[in-house]
Amino acid sequence: MKKFNFKDFLKEERKLDKVIRFSAQMRIKDESVSEHSFHVALYSMILADLEEKIFKNKINKEKILKTALLHDLEECLTGDIIYDFKHTNESLTREIKRMSQKFFENLMKNFPEKIAKEYVLFWRTSKDKNKIEGKIIEAADKLEGLIYALNEFLLGNKAFKPIIETYKKQSKGLKLKSLNLILKQIL
Repeated sequence: MKKFNFKDFLKEERKLDKVIRFSAQMRIKDESVSEHSFHVALYSMILADLEEKIFKNKINKEKILKTALLHDLEECLTGDIIYDFKHTNESLTREIKRMSQKFFENLMKNFPEKIAKEYVLFWRTSKDKNKIEGKIIEAADKLEGLIYALNEFLLGNKAFKPIIETYKKQSKGLKLKSLNLILKQIL
């Protein structure tokens, strides 16, 4: 068995507490990537439960929660890449995804191979919108961004108005019944 090096993993992972989201925006209340990841995991659990219990979809909730917790882990090495930059053009977006995967895989070198492979698969699921689990993670990620932006706006940060509109449009475009149920209540 490959040596398990949790200490080195911790040195990197704990940096998520210091990586600030929306770093190019003026903010009233900062949010770290670790805070964001907690909220995405929580919202993923809720969306998965709604999809399963209300809308009768078969959901792998363990996969959802593991995926949600891992979905932005590479940002402890890359930082939070600004949305407008990340989506400047398709080739840049693909390259950023490819490099993000390399950074994520580099973090996984500290784990036994079986665990590392599983975590890489979960991380990839978070980027796969063709599977219900990927859709739920994407929905939770957008929902979390929307809620953060709404809170910034309510605190008086008018610069977040276009961000709210972008998240609303992206969220509605996901066509996930559980997300639509929540959006009706918060918008």
